[in-house]
Amino acid sequence: MSNHQLKPWLSALCLLGTLSLPAHALETVTLQPKAVSQSIKLDGIVEAVRQSTVAAQTAGTVTAIYYDVDDKVKPGSVIVEISDTEQQARLEQAQAAARAALANLRDAEQAFNRIDEIYRKELASKAQYDQAKNQLDASKATYRRARAALKEAEKQVSYTKVIAPYGGVVTQRFVEIGEVVAPGSPLMSGIDLDQMRVNINLPQRYAATVRQHQLAEVALPNGKTVPAKELTIFPYADAQTHNFKVRVHLPELQAGLYPGMMVKVSLPIQTGEALTIPVSALVTRSELRAVYVLDSQDKPRLRQVRTGYETNGEIEILSGLQTGDKVALDPNEALKLINAARVEQDA
Repeated sequence: MSNHQLKPWLSALCLLGTLSLPAHALETVTLQPKAVSQSIKLDGIVEAVRQSTVAAQTAGTVTAIYYDVDDKVKPGSVIVEISDTEQQARLEQAQAAARAALANLRDAEQAFNRIDEIYRKELASKAQYDQAKNQLDASKATYRRARAALKEAEKQVSYTKVIAPYGGVVTQRFVEIGEVVAPGSPLMSGIDLDQMRVNINLPQRYAATVRQHQLAEVALPNGKTVPAKELTIFPYADAQTHNFKVRVHLPELQAGLYPGMMVKVSLPIQTGEALTIPVSALVTRSELRAVYVLDSQDKPRLRQVRTGYETNGEIEILSGLQTGDKVALDPNEALKLINAARVEQDA
């Protein structure tokens, strides 16, 4: 709409200045400076804080698989079982060795106690005493090695039941039943959807301000915004893009967020005071932006304004209004009053 076309429209609306309208019927807001912050919006990629691949810690044949892709797993659940024939055999050998070492230790202790008693009475030589003492020390060392081997054998048996380290969702399965695995062979991958974060690339010109404020908001797919729990700003910039990687940590249990999704992240870069009005109070016609303002006689008039940034349903007024102005919140109601007054005047 050109300026020439806008003049008749504005002139018709400004007839309101000569009409007596029930302005009290209009809901208004009195403008006062508000503390505001200007923000930048960046694209971010969602990722799970906890995501890992569980690998085999012992060798054997896969005998059971209890979960598959997209299955929910509770923490501590057995997800895969590996045959334990060899591990059980080694465990029995280690148990037998530990029992034998314990028996030898008890014999050595008894022998040393006898020699020690008669040595104190000077009825045994120093050589006999030293021999018994050395035999006791050797028996203790053998028993310690046997106990360590037993613990290792017990651990190898426990490794045949693969446990989920945390609760989450299975994202990938790498093995089939009957497949032989070795220590380090990947078995299953999973993620925890309860703890999410967003990765963004922050231009270096904003890095100092974001470090100072440590604030961010993430726009969720359902339209809601969530304040960040904390920010992790990497201490170095990418040599090619000169951007800093930032991790925006979210509160737990954010429904509808999944790794790999793209979301918008708002970060405040400047704070101050400004006049703002609800976006719903703004009249937009092509390039024209205006609001209905009550004059000194409480009569609404249309006034053109220049606007700035928009956030959380509020829009900044750069010019056209000042502190104390009363702005009609519903332009449609103001227009209805104009039309009604025109009809009344014509009658």
